[in-house]
Amino acid sequence: MKSIFLKTASLLLWIWFLITSIIITPIFIIIWLLTFWWDKNLRISHLSACFWAAQNIWINPFWSLKIIDRHKFNTRATYMVMTNHQSALDIFVIDSLFKHFKWVSKSENFKIPFLGWILTFDRAIKVFRGDSEAFGKFRVQVVRSLKQKNSIMVFPEGTRSKTGKLGRFMDGAFILAMETKTDILPMVIDGTGKAIPKKGWSLKGKQKLKLKVLDPLPYEEWKDKSLHELKLYVRNIISDELTKLRSHD
Repeated sequence: MKSIFLKTASLLLWIWFLITSIIITPIFIIIWLLTFWWDKNLRISHLSACFWAAQNIWINPFWSLKIIDRHKFNTRATYMVMTNHQSALDIFVIDSLFKHFKWVSKSENFKIPFLGWILTFDRAIKVFRGDSEAFGKFRVQVVRSLKQKNSIMVFPEGTRSKTGKLGRFMDGAFILAMETKTDILPMVIDGTGKAIPKKGWSLKGKQKLKLKVLDPLPYEEWKDKSLHELKLYVRNIISDELTKLRSHD
């Protein structure tokens, strides 16, 4: 009985997701048309996209979201924001911060109706996986966006964790943080992997979702580290905080 109830609730919530996507996407485009010519970094249209994402959490009676130390994300600063990745739900959780940044997303996602359109209008960063020029194309977009004072939101693992354990960190975002002398802002997410697993669509009952913004890591603090040392340094910070976050459940 419980399984049938959860599958029914899951179906209703996915229908809600589709309906709100259909309704909010044209509203988002209208906001974009009214503001892009003077809001050069698209901050207003980005916040409208955040609302679309966040309301999918607000409406769900099975999910409770706790955001810790939101204030540490200074909207006047420019960061390379890095967090662990457990689920597609991470996107909704991070957007619930209502902070300005540009998403990094694989190019295939830009072809998805509604989601892809929003990513395109919001000037998200494309990752061309399997392309021999992938990093060069990535670098051009990131450097340009950072110069425009946009923070960049990155999942350094590159993909969602199947087990909830922190994976290996990729080089790309760290190389560019070093090249552009950009401060790093680590964050930690937990609970999303249980709410929407990497495989499957059905809800798993009540879940506590958590997002913690950690202390920024100024460039001056790590500028003398090698690429390997910097990756390990940031990964250890996120790993330690993830352990602490889970210990308070």
